[in-house]
Amino acid sequence: MTNEIIVKLPEENYPIVIGEGVRQRFSELFKKHGQGRAFWLSDKNIVAAWDENLGGLCSNSHTDIIVMPPGEEQKQIATIERVCQILVTMGAERGDTLVACGGGVVGDIGGFAASVYLRGIPCVQIPTTLLAMVDSSIGGKTGVDLPEGKNLIGSFHQPAFVLIDVEFLKTLNGRQFRSGFAEVVKTALIGDASLYRSIEQGADDRCFQRDAATLIETITACVKFKADIVAQDEKEAGLRRNLNFGHTIGHALEALGNYAALSHGEAVFWGMTVAVDLSVQHGSLNHEIGQTIHQLLERYLKVIPAIHFRPKEVMDLILNDKKTKAGKPHFVLLEDIGKPIVTDQISNVILSNALEHLKHRMKRIKESS
Repeated sequence: MTNEIIVKLPEENYPIVIGEGVRQRFSELFKKHGQGRAFWLSDKNIVAAWDENLGGLCSNSHTDIIVMPPGEEQKQIATIERVCQILVTMGAERGDTLVACGGGVVGDIGGFAASVYLRGIPCVQIPTTLLAMVDSSIGGKTGVDLPEGKNLIGSFHQPAFVLIDVEFLKTLNGRQFRSGFAEVVKTALIGDASLYRSIEQGADDRCFQRDAATLIETITACVKFKADIVAQDEKEAGLRRNLNFGHTIGHALEALGNYAALSHGEAVFWGMTVAVDLSVQHGSLNHEIGQTIHQLLERYLKVIPAIHFRPKEVMDLILNDKKTKAGKPHFVLLEDIGKPIVTDQISNVILSNALEHLKHRMKRIKESS
């Protein structure tokens, strides 16, 4: 089974192809949607798992691969500079294409490097993690981190196409897969009540077992939702902000853990619990529905690390978040499953209380697991 979704943008549309073994269609898609020669960017883990001949998927084109170390710590300006310098030595020209084959880090770095190298060359995204497949490879948001916060330097640079092969997920460990599933749950909560019901009824178990048909169906639902959001709000002027559900707190928790104690998805799982609490305290979400959501989230939180923090530390980091305007943080909350709202009407008292509640929840879940 193969699905194709078209992201429709004012300037140009591009396809997202989802299926099992579809990486073998790269050459076909590159001839149709790519430009010039293909230069590949990947990391050591992907190269080790899928051998050094990834570039061989692109026939009649350049097959040099830039191999970078794995890890969130690579998301810095110095990495962008190194990638661009290597492209120069490889002879990459304006009109050639950079293919980012890896997880969210490789995708962010590849997309950002492509957006600035020679003032912009095309890029292709081949995500190899669940998180990248359902979220970061779609929509053209690229960026690197600063000590002050996540993704504070970046650009919008839409890919020529996205190729999602669920076979890549076979090499992910449980923690990596769970991290990506945070974005699946987020999508279900903010925009797809039917996806939420399927998760409640056991689709998550089949996904974790790497059942290809369930993965394709689940990933396709997430991609359709995000593609529709991106088509309506490419540069995050309004509607696209809904995709940040759980991320305001999540990004702060990631930073407090120096991007090592918690993965992105793990931090977002904790962040979503806070967003649900804030939704209830704000009065937008029914308490009983909030409890039902917490029960679902705790399926995953039982095996996610807890971190020690002071609420003020998190609140200080939130002020550096991209979603803060005029000194007031904006939060994505819920009115119901599938019905998000954005508000800046969360007082410091309510936020501090919710963060204290998070500390207690972390302790309770860890003690009971």
